[in-house]
Amino acid sequence: MVRRIELRAWVSRPLLAIPVVAATGFALAVLNNNVSLSGLSRADFTNSLDRSLAASTDWTASQFPSDGSQRLMVTDSGAAFASNPALVHMLVDLSGISGDLRLQEISSKIVAVYRRTPVGLVGKMVDPTIAEPPTVDPKFEEYQRWMVHAISPAELPLSDAERANMFSDKLRMYNLTHQLFAFYFSRKFHGDTPELHGLMDRAEQRIATEATYDFRVTDLYLERIAFLLAAGRPDLVKPRWVERALAAQRSDGAWPYTWGAWGPHLLGFADSGERSLAHPTGLGMWLTNMLKYRYPEWIEKNYR
Repeated sequence: MVRRIELRAWVSRPLLAIPVVAATGFALAVLNNNVSLSGLSRADFTNSLDRSLAASTDWTASQFPSDGSQRLMVTDSGAAFASNPALVHMLVDLSGISGDLRLQEISSKIVAVYRRTPVGLVGKMVDPTIAEPPTVDPKFEEYQRWMVHAISPAELPLSDAERANMFSDKLRMYNLTHQLFAFYFSRKFHGDTPELHGLMDRAEQRIATEATYDFRVTDLYLERIAFLLAAGRPDLVKPRWVERALAAQRSDGAWPYTWGAWGPHLLGFADSGERSLAHPTGLGMWLTNMLKYRYPEWIEKNYR
């Protein structure tokens, strides 16, 4: 009997240590995600930001022709940029605030394609002056319908269930960032109201909370930062998040979709590895350009 008790104790000790080690590891990861010990000066951070902007601009320009060719895309990433109206919206915005001639040329070419190709209401994400018939791709995900509804609510009414989801306070992860993006378009096209301001504030606070604890620098990590800045909430963006986003940028100037093999979803794993992809790179470019050109006071406040 004594030997059995001793055996159980010997087996149980390492098992009991597992949750302790896991909890400690998680706490350290969250601490590292929110507290910077690097002591970066303003000059150091600005130099890092400038290098990031230059590298991402070079990578993006390399995805499109420079010889005046009629072909708009020459790579899969170029096609991914041009075929995603939300990404094009980001590209148009960042090329405007940065004044970069290469990005302005690329974005103007893409906008010209949207203007001469019937794409429905999503074209207004790219250029609000596009006059398109109120058509919506039946293959759209629900969050895409939220965005189109936000732009033209009369032309794309939502069902009661869709409206309940769009305005829910219980959304998480990508659903939450996409909800804020839909509210962003609503304000952009129809102006602010006290009700919309309250909806956006609640979504922004929840996104900031998720960003505090989700330490994996994935596509969603970049999206949280970018959408908070786009919504006008640099006050919710911690310097450490930006530093980690910059550190995740690849040597070619692009960003990977996953954190190692760990995808944006908590239980999701992907084989994209460290491949450079358009979606995370568009987000990375947008957030870095907004910090430099739209919110320079954020840099002044957080770095000495």
